[in-house]
Amino acid sequence: MSSALRVGLVGLDHWYTAVPLAEEMAKREDMTLSGIFDADGKRAEEVARRCGVERVETDWRALVEDGGIDAVASFVSVEQNPEVCLAAAAAGKHLMTIKPMARTLEQAREVVAAVRRAGVSFLPAESLHRVGAQSRALKQWLEEGRLGRLLHASFSLWAGLPQRWPGDPGPGWFADPARTVGGAWVDHAIYHIDLMRFLLGEEVATVAGQVGNLSHPGLPVEDWGVATLSFAGGSRAVLEDTWTAPQGAFQQSATLVGSEGAVHLDGIRRRMLVKGNFPPFTGWVETDPPMGQREALSHWLSAVRAEGAPVATVEDAWDNLAVCVAFYDAASTGSTRTPEKA
Repeated sequence: MSSALRVGLVGLDHWYTAVPLAEEMAKREDMTLSGIFDADGKRAEEVARRCGVERVETDWRALVEDGGIDAVASFVSVEQNPEVCLAAAAAGKHLMTIKPMARTLEQAREVVAAVRRAGVSFLPAESLHRVGAQSRALKQWLEEGRLGRLLHASFSLWAGLPQRWPGDPGPGWFADPARTVGGAWVDHAIYHIDLMRFLLGEEVATVAGQVGNLSHPGLPVEDWGVATLSFAGGSRAVLEDTWTAPQGAFQQSATLVGSEGAVHLDGIRRRMLVKGNFPPFTGWVETDPPMGQREALSHWLSAVRAEGAPVATVEDAWDNLAVCVAFYDAASTGSTRTPEKA
């Protein structure tokens, strides 16, 4: 591997993550964005111009099979991701990929096996938040017992329909049941699942929930979903994620309740309220949430170079997907499900 990590960007379908990552890579001296592929050549050329990248490919395999590329960032739509991952792992490429990692657990199982066999690193997009100051502070407080034992948590996210591309109001593949696991709920709930697993260091034991179409009755996937999760240690969580907001509107909040304190994150005011008995918190105190981020790309680079333990792995991607699959099964049958294990 050269001194700079050479990355091939395969797909811009999940542009919400792919484009900012491409722009950040272009600014770094320890990474080189070596080429871009997208099924829509105009989109690839647009991002390449913006990032100063000369190489735009019409076949993603040209990047994956290039011996001069060290790693692949795969942000094709979900149903295409397993094929890219299998090829990249076989070529010895390290991976960062879209969330969720696959549409089905059968496909995901093949990816897990391929990544293990190749010995490459795999960083799932839904786990990038783990390197953020806010997530790390919450985990530290829980590990130190400052909030006591985490009893329950609730997450609420209200968003509009995703756009297939900036300025294009259609949701495209995001709302195509043949191309992804579900709709509004999985779009953001997978982040909440990963956060709870990260904070607790435990797996989801059971999941139940409901889905519906409240704002978009003709949409082929749900625009509203709510799940109740129980964890191995007894903690509970409620996850409500929607696409019921008008275009451009967005709100998210979270509350974590422990036996000795609580934290509420207000996404509108970008404030944090803490109930605790540890400095500087006594009673309810309103403050700014911990800010700053140990960059996701820096962490990925460190993991690729084996300079530190990765914050998440392909097994985390599997476990997150397994919870999502179990949720949709539970919602369709009105029952409670246990997520499959890899």
